[in-house]
Amino acid sequence: MKEFELMQKVRAGEREAFEKWMDIYSGDIERFAVQFGCSLKQAGEVAEKTFRKLHIQLESFDNEASLVCALYKNVLNSLAFAQREIQENESILAFKEDQELHDQIVKLEMRIKVPFILSEFHKLDELEIAAIMDTSPEGVQQAITAAHNQLEDAQLEKRLEFLDKSYLRMRTSFRKEMVFQDLVKSSTEVRSDKKSITKKALFLWIGGVLLLVILFTISVVTSEEYKKSSDEKYLAHLNTSFENEMATKYMELGLVEPKGEMEVSYGDTYGQDERQQFEQLTKKLQKQLTNNEKINRENVQEQYEEIMGNLEYPSEMIAKLLKNPLTDDRAASEAFIKAYINKVNWVSDLYRFALFEHREVITEKLEYGTIDIEKLLLEKNTYPEEVREILEAIGDQNIGLFNDSGNKFFPIYVNNEVSLAIRDSIHEDFRGYMTFLESNSMNYWVDGSEFSLEETLNYIIELENTLLVDQQEDISYQNVLGFYNNLFYEGFIRNEDGRLTGSDGKLRKEYRSAWEKLANIGVNSPSAHIMQQIVKEMEESDWEKSDSLERLEYHHLYEAVGLAKRGDLHLFTFESVIPESGSEVAINDPEYIQEVETTYLKFSSGHQLSTLAGVEPLVVFGVYLYANEQEDPKTMWHLTNYESISLTEEEFITNWKKQKYDIGQADTLYEMGTNTLNDVPIVPISYTKGGDPIYDGWLIWDEGVEIWLIETAPKAIVEQ
Repeated sequence: MKEFELMQKVRAGEREAFEKWMDIYSGDIERFAVQFGCSLKQAGEVAEKTFRKLHIQLESFDNEASLVCALYKNVLNSLAFAQREIQENESILAFKEDQELHDQIVKLEMRIKVPFILSEFHKLDELEIAAIMDTSPEGVQQAITAAHNQLEDAQLEKRLEFLDKSYLRMRTSFRKEMVFQDLVKSSTEVRSDKKSITKKALFLWIGGVLLLVILFTISVVTSEEYKKSSDEKYLAHLNTSFENEMATKYMELGLVEPKGEMEVSYGDTYGQDERQQFEQLTKKLQKQLTNNEKINRENVQEQYEEIMGNLEYPSEMIAKLLKNPLTDDRAASEAFIKAYINKVNWVSDLYRFALFEHREVITEKLEYGTIDIEKLLLEKNTYPEEVREILEAIGDQNIGLFNDSGNKFFPIYVNNEVSLAIRDSIHEDFRGYMTFLESNSMNYWVDGSEFSLEETLNYIIELENTLLVDQQEDISYQNVLGFYNNLFYEGFIRNEDGRLTGSDGKLRKEYRSAWEKLANIGVNSPSAHIMQQIVKEMEESDWEKSDSLERLEYHHLYEAVGLAKRGDLHLFTFESVIPESGSEVAINDPEYIQEVETTYLKFSSGHQLSTLAGVEPLVVFGVYLYANEQEDPKTMWHLTNYESISLTEEEFITNWKKQKYDIGQADTLYEMGTNTLNDVPIVPISYTKGGDPIYDGWLIWDEGVEIWLIETAPKAIVEQ
């Protein structure tokens, strides 16, 4: 039951809900009574009386805040009347040091003791305490500061921490059933008690009222020193909460967060971005403290919760999705599946590194292929504790293990009823991302050889359907686009090893059928458009050859996808779309300088990659240098290939320093001809000085948008 629902039922007078609410707060109220000065027995009675009275008054409260406030107000009233019964010398704590500090707190004046206890041990803020005591936040601050001063001790914070733990270990005497005793009997007892009140009791009652007046009358004095101390404590608590939550997240994954040397070995890890965001937040807060600025805790809490919300691991994301399917919500489906794949990849990498450290322990027990983790768990007692914890947790994330012929094992995404449920719970336009995750389960570049021809064909169609409707073209899109292109080129039409042809030199019948099927899947299909021409030529040659197939290059499908998304698929040709390289330009050429500056102005105005369409590598290189001169790191970041830069835009801008490129020492910039990196065209840029060429940077061809981007930033042309 959610807390809001519980409070609604409590206010409605439902006994079961009220009992649950007592379970939550009875320990706090009983400890508060002890901290105020009651004996253990009296503390239980005070708590019972407080809840009994509150149960009678329920109808007068209209929200949770007033109910909790009334709870503490009622206990204060009860404590005022119980004051004369407190046994000052009773030892209630096991450790002498804790008992001594407890006794010191009990002896504080009530006007400063109550705010101190509520702040230190019940973690209430100034506004909450002020509401409970009908005073101002400034008055609360002054009271807490006074308490700290009277308890002056160099080790006070540490002693209070130990004391709080001792309070939590105390036995309780609260009896829930006493709260619901016969109200008629209770009323009779009350009337009987009233008749027996003596003058002495009356004086005691008046004294109690006076004590309450003193307790709630606190002068309004602003304490800047306390404000700062309170904010420092809040910041320390925030840091502790973050570390605890991070540790809990990793523990539930069966892992330990890599730090120090481990962090270097692991590289980018799950939660690393969130840790950086949190560190940036706390740095900002620390700066505010240094400048004596007050921290807006409500705003900080919102930022903190947003950061922690991003730390959901895959199983948590699945649970939420299945509870609230997104089949009719395109935007939410896209956001979910891209975030989900990212989390699966992070967690898989963590498991891969963690298991690699124990490879000798479990390698001998593995057989080639997918591994039955449940079978391994039957022998879990033979493994180190770290391995047992991983094996028990990894399946919850729908991740399994795979062992290859080299006796190495990898985490793989499991294609099962869970993945099917995810597929059925997102919009059909983005189900191709699940195809990508399931078919690329080991998260490395595959050539399609491990799939059957039918599987490869179906994967190509499913991936293409998603690529054509996804307009974001972000990193997730680029990964799927690359995988789709690789399947098509390497797994479907490439015949380098002769696997596609029979002994007669003709295309095998199963491939003829598959090629014809792909050629007829739709008029706006990039792969179909390419295959139609190839199949036509193959049929004309009795399935022996195709000129278009001979001219087909790795980048052609990229181009066809781009044209199809713009509605220009009819413009596709089998000619090379890679600009010619090998040109050169004089550094001081006025036309070159003008072109660089014009391109910079166009691109920097909105950083649209389409602005760079048709722009030569040397000009892109010049724009990068010019952006540095203009102290424009944002443009420099957008000019860089996203795969070659590890920093986000914000991080790049924050850490950026202007480079002292001395372009004047160069005579000429020169393209050294087109090479390839993983079958992607790249262009090395050099400059000549005194006739000698010196390599300086590289540009890479972005096949998705057909532009040149910086792959390796300029290094040599730097003033020493």
